[in-house]
Amino acid sequence: MQMAGLVILPAAILLQLIFDDPDTNQSELERTGQDVFGFGVDGLLVAMIFGVCVFYLGRMIEGYTSQS
Repeated sequence: MQMAGLVILPAAILLQLIFDDPDTNQSELERTGQDVFGFGVDGLLVAMIFGVCVFYLGRMIEGYTSQS
């Protein structure tokens, strides 16, 4: 779980970069690539929070298994 937590944010950033199409960007303030997977700034923030939660949950499970 900890490894998955570490991979989630870079994977989200890569998805945002892969599907970034500057030709369809109609506004300078609009985040591109958002219509494909929703990985704008808000999607990256959600991915970051989710990755931190998964990492911490994996750390807690690791701590409980080492006590036994």
